[in-house]
Amino acid sequence: MHVAMVLRQFSPYGGLELYAFQLVKGLLERGMRVTVVCEKDDTNWKHERLNVVNFAPPPTGSTKADKIRHYYQAASAAVTESGTYDLVHTQHFPISNADVVTFHNHTVYRLSEVGQTWERILNGIKVGTSQAYKLREEHDKELCHQARCLIFPSKVCLNDFKQHYGLNDKHLAVAHPGASFSEVTRSTGAEATDDTFHFLFVGKGYRKKGLDVLHDASRRLLSRKKNFKLHIAGLRLKPYDKLRLALMGLSNHVEYLGFQKDMDAVYRKASSIILPSRIEPFGMAPIEGMLRGLVPIVSRVCGVTEVLTDESDALILEDHLKVQELAALMEKLMDNPELTKRLSDAALKTSKKLTWDQTVESTIAAYNATLTTPSLTSN
Repeated sequence: MHVAMVLRQFSPYGGLELYAFQLVKGLLERGMRVTVVCEKDDTNWKHERLNVVNFAPPPTGSTKADKIRHYYQAASAAVTESGTYDLVHTQHFPISNADVVTFHNHTVYRLSEVGQTWERILNGIKVGTSQAYKLREEHDKELCHQARCLIFPSKVCLNDFKQHYGLNDKHLAVAHPGASFSEVTRSTGAEATDDTFHFLFVGKGYRKKGLDVLHDASRRLLSRKKNFKLHIAGLRLKPYDKLRLALMGLSNHVEYLGFQKDMDAVYRKASSIILPSRIEPFGMAPIEGMLRGLVPIVSRVCGVTEVLTDESDALILEDHLKVQELAALMEKLMDNPELTKRLSDAALKTSKKLTWDQTVESTIAAYNATLTTPSLTSN
């Protein structure tokens, strides 16, 4: 089988990028041919059955809407001109000729359903007026109705698309992300020598990732004289972040790490990883943290909760907007070393069951269904 894999950046770093990289690796290991169609290749990877085709980046200074238009045209043309494939598989990248799509983001409507009241109103306005939002929604709808097979990283993401686009005539599949086992070192709780409890947040984005709620929860812990440190990986400290921390009294308790390539070293600093997102199709960072023995605190709306159990291998934040609930879960770990140790051991066991091999096998099963189901191939 020869598969065209379409995405913007081919790289082993990031979320979508790591997912696609591991998927391509697995397909090659199973004897398939893969042509990666992308704007940028950061892998320098050589394999006898791997080919990389690049399309041009958008012009400098392009608006978000202009970038979407450019990518749609450039990637579609690159796929058409690069050869004939058994399947064209896009990683949520807008193209005109997809057979299979893996969706990595929620629909544009999601924040209108899970955000605070003002966020819901603002998101509704953006969906109705922003050209970039309109184009993204248009391409999501086209991908849904054009492709024969739709793959999602979680059921919560799948249900979001079903609610807004129907999808009753499509083959639908869930392929959870896996955990990366290379160069893993189990966390010892922290590298500090005092009794500071170290939390970790990984991601980009402030409100969608729930960092605003986490900051408020941290301020609540500080008011209760708790000794903790929050490390934030993926975001660099900007002037207004520095001012915000100062006003909240958190300057000595929150550390912005920026982009980190050596995430193993970052994980070693913490005992718990927190993902209080409003919008999160899955959330790979908690699984990576669990592989190092970190205890995840994850909001219920995150897809990753589908593979976790509250009070067994994780603590689940039922209301992602409730500051006091998140603070209580953080305090629960800080005040109970035995609970932290029990959840850490269980989290490690769970993470080892979540492999990229499962992701690849689920995807291949979806490929076979796409190629052999009469109701789909006749579309």
